[in-house]
Amino acid sequence: MQAKGAYPSFTSRLAFIIAAAGSAVGLGNVWGFTYVAGANGGGGFVLIYLLALAFVAGPAFMAEMLIGRMGKASPPTALGELQASIGAKLSWPTIGWIGLVGTIMVLSFYAVIAGQAMYYGLIALQGGFAGWPEGAVVALDADFKADPLAMALWSAVFMAFTAAIVSFDIRTGIERAGKVMMPTLFVMLIGLVIYSGQTGDMGRAVDFLFGFHEINFTSRLFLEAVGQAFFTLGVGVGGIMTYGSYMGDDVKLPRATFWIVAMDLFVALAAGLAIFPLVFASGVEPTAGPGLVFLTLPIIFTEIPGGAFVAFAFFLLLTFAAVTSSISLLAPTVARMTEGRTGRPFAACLMAGTAFIASLATVYSFSDGREVYPLAALGFDGLTAFDLIREGVSNFILPLSGLAYCLIIGWALRRDDVRAALPMADGRLFTLWYMVVRIIAPLAITALFIGAVLG
Repeated sequence: MQAKGAYPSFTSRLAFIIAAAGSAVGLGNVWGFTYVAGANGGGGFVLIYLLALAFVAGPAFMAEMLIGRMGKASPPTALGELQASIGAKLSWPTIGWIGLVGTIMVLSFYAVIAGQAMYYGLIALQGGFAGWPEGAVVALDADFKADPLAMALWSAVFMAFTAAIVSFDIRTGIERAGKVMMPTLFVMLIGLVIYSGQTGDMGRAVDFLFGFHEINFTSRLFLEAVGQAFFTLGVGVGGIMTYGSYMGDDVKLPRATFWIVAMDLFVALAAGLAIFPLVFASGVEPTAGPGLVFLTLPIIFTEIPGGAFVAFAFFLLLTFAAVTSSISLLAPTVARMTEGRTGRPFAACLMAGTAFIASLATVYSFSDGREVYPLAALGFDGLTAFDLIREGVSNFILPLSGLAYCLIIGWALRRDDVRAALPMADGRLFTLWYMVVRIIAPLAITALFIGAVLG
């Protein structure tokens, strides 16, 4: 089941966990989780999100990594070899190719959002935001989004930085970047939580995130929570599978999965505890949507002590989070290209360029296309190109790919082969995980999609 020849790997178990955690931790945790949780009422959404992590996205995450470990190749190739090993008739590589398209789709809006974070960080580094009137922040956001060239330029800078890291070999590029960025990200995030606790309304933030409030539990809400769980972990687009293929045989996958999911969850909740205390202390509603970190928070930064420094730290954090995920999103397509005769630097530049071109759709929807709804005639009125891409990936491609991985592990592959590839000291733990992957996760994802369609 392994690709021929030597295959690259991380230098140690710790290096793998740090890199894979970096893959999971990204804009979905800092930008996505906070605005989606805010828009969906906090506590009730967070509870569903936690259950989705434990019983749907988390097990699917380990299933995807296991496929990568068993296949030792890019997603389409790994899935193709596993399909051939059991003689299955359905085309498993198609799932891998859909995932590769998904990575470009995610990168297409990651680049624009991360580009704006980089630009705002530069403004803060120059002393911006501190003492600004509210109108200046609104004007900054409006001016940036009214200038497609500026957005495209910063998106290109971000993708070039991502390509530079991925163009190196696994140990020199991805592993070294993770070892530097992940500890730095954690330190900055903890510092921001402490600062928010001292200057903001931490009590209301804790109650909002973890308290039980009146909430309308709809199929749409459940789909949002499950989609967010998949998005924050990065399950379903092949990045985790690619990292799994670089995993050494000494890595205990269940323990590694636990630590990666735990770190991912910590960053998401810590981001909420860093942002919402400032939001509530300023009398601002948490339902600002995607503009929470680029409009609402900068306005708050103008009013708090050390606003310029706090703004710089926050946008640097956001940029680091974006980079740690973007390198894992670019890695699968690069891995697929390098299986031929394509050099890694050329493959990284080519796929980064493809993602940049795709990002122009999000640039357009943030600027001149703010009120352009491409699929309104098909019932998607009110959704811009960016909305369609984000929701299409988070609520459809990721869960459906995760469902496919669970079905492959739980039903297509032989249980004994899965057990041999996933050694666990405790057989009961394997039985529990296998039952979740085989029955609970597929039923939950299927039920959510049926409910969303009927609802």
